Amino acid sequence: MLKTNNVFYFDSSDFINISHHYIDQADYKLADKAVKMGLNQHPNNIDLMLLNTELLIFNSKYDDAYKILDFIEEIDPENKEVYLQKATIYSKNNLSKEAIDILKRALLFTDEKIDIWNMIAMEFLLIEDFESAIPFFQKCLEFDDEDYQSLYNLIFCYENIGMVEESISELSKVLERKPYSKIAWHQLGKIYKKQGKYRESISAFDFAIISDDQFVSAYIEKARILEKIKKYTEALENYKLSIQLSEPNTYILFRISRCYQKLGNKKFFLEYIKKSLRDEPGNEKAWIYLINFYLNKNNLRQAKYLANKALENNHNSIKIIELNANISCLVGNFDEAIDYYTEIIEFKEKISWRIWKNLIKCYLKVEDWNQSLKFSLKAKKYFPKKSFLDYIISGCLLKDGKINEAIYFYQSGKKISNIPSKLLDSFPELKDNASLIVWDKLTYLW
Repeated sequence: MLKTNNVFYFDSSDFINISHHYIDQADYKLADKAVKMGLNQHPNNIDLMLLNTELLIFNSKYDDAYKILDFIEEIDPENKEVYLQKATIYSKNNLSKEAIDILKRALLFTDEKIDIWNMIAMEFLLIEDFESAIPFFQKCLEFDDEDYQSLYNLIFCYENIGMVEESISELSKVLERKPYSKIAWHQLGKIYKKQGKYRESISAFDFAIISDDQFVSAYIEKARILEKIKKYTEALENYKLSIQLSEPNTYILFRISRCYQKLGNKKFFLEYIKKSLRDEPGNEKAWIYLINFYLNKNNLRQAKYLANKALENNHNSIKIIELNANISCLVGNFDEAIDYYTEIIEFKEKISWRIWKNLIKCYLKVEDWNQSLKFSLKAKKYFPKKSFLDYIISGCLLKDGKINEAIYFYQSGKKISNIPSKLLDSFPELKDNASLIVWDKLTYLW
């Protein structure tokens, strides 16, 4: 018919099968054509109309779909598919409460309730009504004890409302029915880990591994706890087992490198952290860890080389830009450090005090009083109670001969703390200026 434009009669079930075939193939254009052909021959067929509304919803034509669904509801008020599609429209328009109400109506017209329970629960999740979602996920699990997605979601709900014991109880019920449920043991291990019950957590992960000795995630979780309690050799064994069972990834390689570093094995530390970076050159954590390794050994040259390499692969990473700035300071290249710190502030002005302070210190090192003043005044907007800034502003103003303004900021700083002794190297005026000395004496007398 498509090739010749001739129209032949087909039974409605044929059109429905053809439409489903094209939907399964994700060829929605031909699915739509098949539905329209079918409706021309069978205009009152409800299943074809529902396929039509399904395609309209897929194409975000919600009003058109809803009108047809209203019509179907009038002639077939017990058709659950009408309510499910209406619920989908509400959900896509962020009207979860309306979706839930209509899904509850759909429950009246079907014996197969599990899909609808799950849909209701997921709508409650969307609006973060975890307490209301719980009973529906429980129903799903009662119906199918292998519905692990519902189990995950149920535990997620309990965790969000602080019902930890209920999570453990729910998992225990699953394990009573299925003692070799690797998923239940795995989830139980994660809960114990969050509680700081590391022995129980390791035991749970061991049972998950007994249930399935190919369960990679259980080996990784167990290794992370062993690493946390400083059993680095055992942690290494489990990390290595995980990469034997699946493709090694940058995260595991990084964790292995850290264990070797804790064990003092420099050779294997460097081998695995470099493998991690080859696997994912944008691994910010691995770069920072490697750079700090050389900084701790006071190997500034290698640290600087690696910091530059890290920046090439993470040019938007504030942490790596800051690391480059810090190393530039350590090697005495304050102008370069200023460029890096300024780049961070231009990217995000509301940044940590440490960045602002380091930038201003660099300007003091190069004795650029104008820029020191400018950035101190900017920083003061975000850190009004930092006396360090008051004294720098005061010192810069004194250098510019603005005595009265300098006194104001000096007073402001004195209310909080005394002058940091290191600042007097840059601003001897703060100690020797007659006007400030007189003000100090008057304050003392008062």
